[in-house]
Amino acid sequence: MFEMQEALKTTFDTRSVPRRHRLDFWEEKCSADVVGLSCSSMEEEGFQARFDHFDFGSFSVFDIEGKQHVIERPPEFVRTREKDSVFFAILMHGSSFVNRANQCVLVNQGDCVLYDTNKPYMHGFPTAMRHVIFDLPGDEFRARFPSWQLFETVRLNGSSGPGISIAQALRSTFSKVLSRKYLAPDPTLVDEVWAALESAYGIINGHTDISAYHLGALIRAKKFIGANLSKADLSAEMVAQEVGMSVRHLNRLLALEGKSIKSMIIAQRLERARRDIEQSVSRHDTMAEISYRWGFNSQAYFSRSFKEHFGLSPSEVRGVAQGH
Repeated sequence: MFEMQEALKTTFDTRSVPRRHRLDFWEEKCSADVVGLSCSSMEEEGFQARFDHFDFGSFSVFDIEGKQHVIERPPEFVRTREKDSVFFAILMHGSSFVNRANQCVLVNQGDCVLYDTNKPYMHGFPTAMRHVIFDLPGDEFRARFPSWQLFETVRLNGSSGPGISIAQALRSTFSKVLSRKYLAPDPTLVDEVWAALESAYGIINGHTDISAYHLGALIRAKKFIGANLSKADLSAEMVAQEVGMSVRHLNRLLALEGKSIKSMIIAQRLERARRDIEQSVSRHDTMAEISYRWGFNSQAYFSRSFKEHFGLSPSEVRGVAQGH
């Protein structure tokens, strides 16, 4: 089991310092926790903003609320204040723009945006705002989506079409973050974010032509699988019943992403097992214990499937994680 930690999120609020120091304070704290940036504001009564940082190890969540301001990550910061992350954000209140790669994207309340921190950008908020950022490791993003180059900012309309389901999924995950009593590693939460990204990938890259209703069903199916992976009897029938579809219909939808219910269950189980193998808190667990924990009744089948999926055996992955 994971070691539990007290639920002490990190909070910074510019109103805790004198007005003349607020921008410097914000830049310093954001650069330490979020990403290296500069900030400007036209607020006559002094810049007002705060953020809560929820650190789950494999990803972070930032809940940022404030008055009008503009943040910039210029080329020199990209070079000198390196951070390899992908930001998947939802605008909870207000409006904003993202100026990046000679493209200015306007974002409305409820929309989602996606961009990485390896290129210069400007993110502005002309009015009072609140947005939530899911900060994901850049190397894992590239491993999951090797052909998805984030040359431009991705915007998903949160008020119409398939983007509604993705926005709802991010809100649901954020609600779970706020309700947690412990900030221990939680594979279910991070899997929900990656599932939303998988759906976004299909939409943006034209791999799926799907209604908002059906996209919502796919996201619910992925969430249900993620929450029940440790159950050895998890089946395609159980997943289909949860979303109110036949197995055949749900598999037809998943085929648009090159998947089936069975392949998705196995892939998620293998991913959870890999995380356990790499986690220092699980270093004393045997491979048999880890494979059984995630629903594999046959260790031989687990080892074979693991190597086919990741290109390395479970013991090789553990050796890499331990620096051997």
